[in-house]
Amino acid sequence: MCGAFEQDRDAMHRWNDLLADWPSDLIDHKNIRPTDEVLTLDAEGFSLRKWSLIPRWSKDSKLKYATFNARGETVAEKPAFRDAWKRSQRCIVPASAYFEWPIIDGKKQCHRLSRSDGDAILFGGLWETWQHGEDQRNTFTIITTSAANDIDWVHPRTPLIIDNEHIDHWLTCSPDEAVGLVIPRNDSGLCVTPVSSPKAL
Repeated sequence: MCGAFEQDRDAMHRWNDLLADWPSDLIDHKNIRPTDEVLTLDAEGFSLRKWSLIPRWSKDSKLKYATFNARGETVAEKPAFRDAWKRSQRCIVPASAYFEWPIIDGKKQCHRLSRSDGDAILFGGLWETWQHGEDQRNTFTIITTSAANDIDWVHPRTPLIIDNEHIDHWLTCSPDEAVGLVIPRNDSGLCVTPVSSPKAL
């Protein structure tokens, strides 16, 4: 599960040239939560989308269930996500870190998960465009898998992480080919640090 993450321009140094034309207030978010608007990358380039996917068939933009995460094991089957999956509407969500709250000594403790080299974590996701009359919403969801053994004590689920060399393949391949990338990792490659809260960073 992923319910909070950050996009810190300074931390995502490999992306700085690509993001040079974007206003810093759009990609310097320290505490991104579902329904917030954030930067995503699809096959056509960068776009701002709101986090929590609204399927195009929905009659209402306000869903009665959470769609900010999609389980990788069932993403091709669940009604909320299967149309976007079939149409290969996959995206990448660059993040400098994400947050989980495991229970430590009987209390929830916020932990920050980031790459050990300080580069961006690339979450695999799906995007959708919902429109009703003149009302249009561009949204996305983050796909999740079982967590690697080194971080499953933080949470049993983790965002799907796309390796740098698989970016183009993830964004452009067929749904059948994309299934091969939706797999749990043996080693997350992430550092876990206890913090007071995302807002305190």
